[in-house]
Amino acid sequence: MEILKISSKGQIVIPQKMRKNLGIKKGTMVAVNQTDDKIILKKVDSALVNKIKRSLEDIKKGRIKEWKG
Repeated sequence: MEILKISSKGQIVIPQKMRKNLGIKKGTMVAVNQTDDKIILKKVDSALVNKIKRSLEDIKKGRIKEWKG
């Protein structure tokens, strides 16, 4: 367990060893969730997020019609 100090902007620094172990680099996306008195950070697959964003944009622009799978 690491003890971290929150900055005046509410920021923390994830320890380098943890970032390395998880493959977290500049630009890596993380999801944040609160459960009771815990804050949970989870690494997000940015390729999947980008695919979802493109799909939503296609739907908004009418390039994808209703799917009847």
